[in-house]
Amino acid sequence: VEGSSDLKNHAMGGGRQLGTLMGHFNTKTVIKGVEKYVAGEMNGYDYVFYFGFSFRHTVPARFTADVLQSTKPIIWLNTGFQDLSAQRDVREKFGFFVSKLDSTSIFETVKFNDKVFVKGDANLNVIELVKGSHVNVLATTSSSKTKKELPYIVQSKNLMYVADSPMSYAGDNDRYLLFADLLHDILREQHEESHSALIRIEDVTPMENPDKLRDIADILGERGIPFLVGVVPFYVDPGENLRLSLSDKPEIVDAL
Repeated sequence: VEGSSDLKNHAMGGGRQLGTLMGHFNTKTVIKGVEKYVAGEMNGYDYVFYFGFSFRHTVPARFTADVLQSTKPIIWLNTGFQDLSAQRDVREKFGFFVSKLDSTSIFETVKFNDKVFVKGDANLNVIELVKGSHVNVLATTSSSKTKKELPYIVQSKNLMYVADSPMSYAGDNDRYLLFADLLHDILREQHEESHSALIRIEDVTPMENPDKLRDIADILGERGIPFLVGVVPFYVDPGENLRLSLSDKPEIVDAL
């Protein structure tokens, strides 16, 4: 990811979300800041993902040099590619470049084949295709404000570029779902399509009524509905100077 490996680095948030998605596949994932990248390091991996966050961040030359030379599958998300696009070799090798960040057109949908997804983040890194190049445009994005339709995900040789962070402001029917599905094609690991769901019983604290919790679990269990419980193990109310842990409420522990 962009920058350091410090968890205070916002780009690490995107990298960690990507790492969570990788848990769906037969993968071992290493998440690290590009500042710690060593020249030639990507040769030791099967896939390389770069996750940008800040428009002003400069990607280290040792990393971009390897991107241009490597034959490994590289998936670049969001920012940083405009800086790389200043190099002439990028346009010649990949047939596209990023010209600017558009924060005013308000791109709100993403289209993939016959499916349309919501684009939670209206910003877009604008992809320009070099005339005569053979770039595969996998998905496009549209703005009802300007009537523009521009590339959103492109594939050229061993490089795939996604023109924003799919995790940013993701909601229902968001392009995040498209990216998650595309990982099956990227990683060449297909799974049977399944639309499953579960119910989350939220914010169960030591203050809860254990009988009520059992009743909810019994109702869901009798119907075969999968559920999980979001537990707050230590309850603090500073205004009332109240502090309770699960160890203070063994009846709640028993119910759980």
